[in-house]
Amino acid sequence: MEIVIPQVEREKDTFEVKINFRDLTVNKNDIELALGYTEGAIPVHFEEMVDDVLSQLPSHCEIQAGYRLLDVNKSDDRNDGLFVGDKFFKLHKIVTSQLRKSEKAALFISTIGPAMETWAKTLSTEGDIALSYLVDIVASVTEEQTTDVLQDHIEKQMQMRGLKITNRYSPGYCDWSVSEQHLLFSFFPVNFCGIVLTDSALMVPIKSVSGIIGVGTEVKKVNYTCDTCGMKDCTYRAYRRGKTKRTN
Repeated sequence: MEIVIPQVEREKDTFEVKINFRDLTVNKNDIELALGYTEGAIPVHFEEMVDDVLSQLPSHCEIQAGYRLLDVNKSDDRNDGLFVGDKFFKLHKIVTSQLRKSEKAALFISTIGPAMETWAKTLSTEGDIALSYLVDIVASVTEEQTTDVLQDHIEKQMQMRGLKITNRYSPGYCDWSVSEQHLLFSFFPVNFCGIVLTDSALMVPIKSVSGIIGVGTEVKKVNYTCDTCGMKDCTYRAYRRGKTKRTN
């Protein structure tokens, strides 16, 4: 896998990462699991629809990604969040417990662009609800795959500094309020990676991911504690479980 890293920093410790579509490995099994099927159990006609969407996927993706590396100012008397840079993120207990030993934090954002969303909306308007839903699911899985690649890149960059990373966590998950998207985006230049934030903290394009990764000498990646999260109908949960099964 080759990822081209632009040498110019837009801001101190702010990096854009160029990810090519060929760097992704969007797996049909991930789509099946996200749709609620067990591996290999998807109906034949639906499988053909998945194949068709996947064949058109490269022309509907405009990947952009980047991150900013900031110091974490520890506060031992707080168990509900961390100071990142000069601002306090109220991460709540699940995320805070995983990031507590971090010396730095990598705030990240990534997107596959608006084309898949537009395609799904067009299909819905035309009355093809099933295919619209499928395009939306494929887009979500593709964006998670994109963020996997970005996370792998950040991990390699930190390894060159003698540091390790944690899992990634995003606003809206693990009891971390989605409203803190505004705080996260305040650390990036306006329209960074082509993503803007609405007043209600919705990212545009919708198929985008933002979040935080802990960095330090004593941190580690662990299995996600999805069973302790109260979020229902989570695409990421199905995607993560599928990936775990294939790597074990």
